Amino acid sequence: MKLLQKIAPAAALCGLSLSAFASAGAPEAGSLLLYPCFDSNRGSLTLLTVTNTNADFTQVGQQLFAGTVDVEFVYINKHDCQEFNRTRRLTPNDTLTVTAALDNPNQREGYAYVFAKSPVTGAAISWNWLIGIAQVDSAVGTAVDINPYVFKAVGAQGAATDVNSDGLRNLDGVEYGAAPDRLLVPRFLGQGNTMNPEVGPAANSTLVLINLTGAARFTAVVDFLIYNDNEEVFSAQYDFQCWKKVELDRINGAFTQSFLATTGHNPLESVLGLETGWFRINGNLAYSTADSETNPAILAALFERYVGSTGELPFTQGTQTNGELVSQSVFHP
Repeated sequence: MKLLQKIAPAAALCGLSLSAFASAGAPEAGSLLLYPCFDSNRGSLTLLTVTNTNADFTQVGQQLFAGTVDVEFVYINKHDCQEFNRTRRLTPNDTLTVTAALDNPNQREGYAYVFAKSPVTGAAISWNWLIGIAQVDSAVGTAVDINPYVFKAVGAQGAATDVNSDGLRNLDGVEYGAAPDRLLVPRFLGQGNTMNPEVGPAANSTLVLINLTGAARFTAVVDFLIYNDNEEVFSAQYDFQCWKKVELDRINGAFTQSFLATTGHNPLESVLGLETGWFRINGNLAYSTADSETNPAILAALFERYVGSTGELPFTQGTQTNGELVSQSVFHP
């Protein structure tokens, strides 16, 4: 189960991530970190940090310590999932923070991931010592720290992770831990409030979606079950490619204050006059011009903006083993 967290005011930012958590509820280090947003648009600034927590200074060879690892930064463009790469070396206990706009001047927005590589062979390896964080500053001067998704490698430390030799980072429970199957967002506010202007600005929330199944050439169809505060449920679908940032009321009118007020809601339950609800997200289908895959692996996060702003991490149910980073084929691997 993933934790629900709230973050400092962050209007107009990209999104939050789900981190991989231990059974006690605390995040653990891994071999692959996925940052669900970088924003290098004018006036915005994103900092990406990765830290190697391995503290082994045993000398191996003339220029390496046993705890040294290479990490590859991979930036994914939001429009077509094309990537831009850089590799850095981290010695034991080393940390590195880069500015996305300077590190990757070719892309303005999307997501990024960092994975461990052998400093000797350059191959992707199991190195469950990586932790990280991102900070996104928006054009309006607000900032938020964002945890990455953390994926542990399955093999022993130092073992190559590309088990099937396809050149991809497979989130399948064989190379790296599997992605979540279903996402549960515990709260949203009725969107587009015009009923009580004295309580502040309209509720305006943004959902970030990432498709991990056939990402570059596949369209993902996502199912939503939207609940009001009195257990009534409404369904919706939304399709996107690669990475998408979308306002809730553009997904479906069931997220709006005006609609929720017409349902059999509980009139005693509101937030300063706004209706509340929650919703489920589940990948339905991902398809290209030549192939399709049911139950695609989807990541998501919600920014709730009302007076101040909060970011909510979905809870999760189950695992999905058909995610990868990042296929450019019209056929799913």
